[in-house]
Amino acid sequence: MRKKTDFSSQHIEDVRRRVLNCTKNLLVQHGYKRTTIRRIVDESGVLIGSIYYIFKNKEDIFQSLILEMVQNAIAKIEEHCPGESPAYHFAASLEIELKEMEVAPIIRDVYKEGYESKLVFEHMVEQFVFLAHHIFDSTPYRATEAEYYERMLLLKGAMHACISELYFETPRDCAKSRKALLELGLRLFRVPEAEIATIIKRIAQTEKLWLEIANELATRPIGE
Repeated sequence: MRKKTDFSSQHIEDVRRRVLNCTKNLLVQHGYKRTTIRRIVDESGVLIGSIYYIFKNKEDIFQSLILEMVQNAIAKIEEHCPGESPAYHFAASLEIELKEMEVAPIIRDVYKEGYESKLVFEHMVEQFVFLAHHIFDSTPYRATEAEYYERMLLLKGAMHACISELYFETPRDCAKSRKALLELGLRLFRVPEAEIATIIKRIAQTEKLWLEIANELATRPIGE
């Protein structure tokens, strides 16, 4: 009986990753709106009943994909920067997400459409509250659930603005907006100004690493 349960859990995880990777490829090829459940079924070979057993709808698949990529980004940051503070790791995760939008136009289009969906945006805020717990709960910057939600709502709204800026007709210095967003994120979590200045400077000095991680997240299959 135990083996059957373990096998079922592994099977569900395998199917989940197959659906996420297939969706990731379809999003790059067709964009968010034209990536349908039917296309995911045809491309992945996973039965529609199995997809709905794991995911509620297309929005749920997209949110799961974004969360998986962000979790992978944080794991990469912790791997490459093990001695850094949680505040630094948080700023680096924001920098990587923004870098990914900047260097990969197709991924940027997908994120933009996702951010403009009320349902997707609402759940993305909730997911990033979960990530805030992961980063800050054991630190002096720990906050209440309501405070985490308020801060991540403001921050994801600012992230949406930074993505939208990349589409403006008048060219803008997006690096300044990116820096302002990192500062906003750290101030929302009450990080001292002197530490913020140090983190921002060191994040800028490590730009090559963030680009490498962003490119890897954009191209590498989930789970590898």
